[in-house]
Amino acid sequence: MSNGSESARGVSLSVASDNVRRVSVTKLIARLAQADPSRRGAAVEALVEAGGAAVPPLVAVLLDEGSPVDWSAAGVVLRRIGEPAFAPLVEAIATAPDRETRRRCGWAFVGFGPDLVGHYAGALAHPSPHVRAQAALGIQYRRKDGLPALPALLPLLADPVEEVRQRALWALAELGTGALPALQKIRAEGPGRLRAGALTAIADVAGERAFTPADRAAVERLVRVKLAGERPETITGCEPCGPWLALPTGDQAAVLAALDLSDPRPATLRLGFAAVASDSHGGAGGPQRHGRVFVTPRLDGWTLVLGAWYARWGPASREVDAGRELSGRFGTARSFWYDAQTGSSSWLLCDRGEVVRRYDEEQPRRSVGDRLPVEQGRLLPHEGPDIPEAELDAWDPYAPDSGQRWQELCRRYDVPETCDALTVAAATSVSPADLGPHTELRGHGGLALTRHGRRFGVPRGALPV
Repeated sequence: MSNGSESARGVSLSVASDNVRRVSVTKLIARLAQADPSRRGAAVEALVEAGGAAVPPLVAVLLDEGSPVDWSAAGVVLRRIGEPAFAPLVEAIATAPDRETRRRCGWAFVGFGPDLVGHYAGALAHPSPHVRAQAALGIQYRRKDGLPALPALLPLLADPVEEVRQRALWALAELGTGALPALQKIRAEGPGRLRAGALTAIADVAGERAFTPADRAAVERLVRVKLAGERPETITGCEPCGPWLALPTGDQAAVLAALDLSDPRPATLRLGFAAVASDSHGGAGGPQRHGRVFVTPRLDGWTLVLGAWYARWGPASREVDAGRELSGRFGTARSFWYDAQTGSSSWLLCDRGEVVRRYDEEQPRRSVGDRLPVEQGRLLPHEGPDIPEAELDAWDPYAPDSGQRWQELCRRYDVPETCDALTVAAATSVSPADLGPHTELRGHGGLALTRHGRRFGVPRGALPV
């Protein structure tokens, strides 16, 4: 009887001890919401020391949008706890009730160290696409340390969910050139369902220089096929973001020579626009960002050159010198700058070697020439609307109906339209944002190298054809 009593007492003490630990963990988590940084720091260290016992209540914080505890603080602790938190976070991501809680759990999940790369690799086969995507992101963040997960990552190139496929491509790009042998083997030997994704991944990892001659020829054949049926109305997303030049000619050879461009390669409009956008907004830095331009086919009598067309003369500050020289050669030169996010604009019009009009939103006082006909009756980008300050103060740009309210204010106070670079381009040459069935297209476009591209190469990355 005594042995039974002692055994029962031991079980009772164990349960009591577990209860004490749970109460202690709960109190520690509550301290994460305190203002005193020293108390918060002490609570973090104590929770990390508690390990697996702290994981369920910390995950509960991530799932509770009403919790007084900052979810990111709970996520940091879970990351530091490490392996004991991995499986519970997988389950939380797979069963999260909404996007926000799934995002919180995913943030904690992708921050484990390289010692858990094998766990991430295992999670790539999880039934939930959300888990697969987050596991790929976790590998992406490990960069070259994620290479051991490569065999498990490759099948995701054919995942049925687009987001997962994209996450796999981004992860492969961060693994670096160590992933190339496996990708090139897929291109050569299959399986067939992975071949297309492997080619895209090779471009993301190392660019076209890593293509085999057969792959390079296959891409060039595809471009030629697309060019044969190209029509302006098939283009989407053509609004430029950055500089471009317009010259009244269809002589591409003369344009290439005047701008000191070389190695032109045929490119569809879609490919050309995408290349320029990727180069200027991608991860490449320094001269590579200005390594290539897109020379369009003849569009309504004009050839456009998108990208750093001025590279022969130096930086963008030499635009006026370049415009005057080009207008002396072609009779007219029009150059523009437009930021699709902010609407920031500038334009330069030169005829026969002279500046006719120059406007830069950032330096309006240095404008040259009279307003163009298209500018008259419109606000220039730096000019504010004539709306009473009280009305402007009452308008909330972040309100759901802010756009509608702004239009009402503009109508009430008869505010003119704003004249931006796209407006001026459409009136004085061709706007690359207005291409469509009405646009006469002759020939085909091409991607060409600037002096920077010849010396430093161009950014890596797959592009649509």
